[in-house]
Amino acid sequence: MISSTTLNIISKLPLLAASIGIFYFSSLPQPPFVLTSFQWQDKVLHLSAYFAYGITIALATHVHRSISPKKNMTLIGVIGGLYALSDELHQSFVPGRTSEVGDIIADWIGVLLSIMLYRFLIKRTA
Repeated sequence: MISSTTLNIISKLPLLAASIGIFYFSSLPQPPFVLTSFQWQDKVLHLSAYFAYGITIALATHVHRSISPKKNMTLIGVIGGLYALSDELHQSFVPGRTSEVGDIIADWIGVLLSIMLYRFLIKRTA
């Protein structure tokens, strides 16, 4: 049987990996996967990345049984939103990158969608 301490650590590994991944790709002057195939591709990439990021936050925080699902949804939003803001601030210092309000909005929408999925799954399993 897995101890609660081990489970707690394991549940945070995807969040750590996602945080490092977002920071790494934000550090690149031109990320390798950005194509110019359609006008809003950048926003779709932001939304997708932060949707996945929100899921990793949910995985990391859901193991704490003392936190209600409602508080957990708030926690997912706060952590995701703050990381989005810090990511855009970080990008403003990277040569060749810009910080855009539209990117932050796309990030927040991605986090919001992950919260909606989390809420749906919680209600479905309750």
